[in-house]
Amino acid sequence: MKRIVVLVLLFVSIGATARGLSFSEEMHGYAYYQSEFRDTDVYLYITVGNIDAWRADQNYPATVSGTLYLERIPTQAISGTLQILAPAPGDDGRLLAYRFSSASLQFVGVKHVHDDHGLDLIDDMTTLRGAMLPKNQVPPSIAHLLYADAWTSELHFEWWKPGTVWDFSTSMSTINTPWYQELQVRALFLETVFGDLPREFFPWLF
Repeated sequence: MKRIVVLVLLFVSIGATARGLSFSEEMHGYAYYQSEFRDTDVYLYITVGNIDAWRADQNYPATVSGTLYLERIPTQAISGTLQILAPAPGDDGRLLAYRFSSASLQFVGVKHVHDDHGLDLIDDMTTLRGAMLPKNQVPPSIAHLLYADAWTSELHFEWWKPGTVWDFSTSMSTINTPWYQELQVRALFLETVFGDLPREFFPWLF
């Protein structure tokens, strides 16, 4: 009887725990910094602490940590937030809004996902435009990045490289999730973000 009670309490506690997901993402491109364009690479580790809260409200922020490589600048450890599919101000699109900083640098940028169909969704989801600035400088607003061409940096998730897609998909790991819900949580995340495209890119998860 005690064993049954323990098992029931265990399943109740698991059900009450927020299910989460983590994954890695790397992007490469350029940043305009100190009056010149510089090669830039970012390697991010992203954690969605509560996937159900995020699916209910896409303003819910994920946490970001990682590494920034900016040409002629020492390697920087970075941390910040990512809003995944937050409503865009001023149109019916959605945003992936990245905000991260190091001891001396800060970055704010967006991927602008338009409410349309077709393969241009891939470009929307993989092109990050923003601004790399000293930490003490006021960054442009999201609206200025979107509608006033205030962005000076462009980074790309290189989806055309099979190894990059593989690394992204295999980096996914569930948090506080029962084993029998792990594939469901991963599929929910991909379907919410990409619609029907995940079945083409990540068929092993479906």
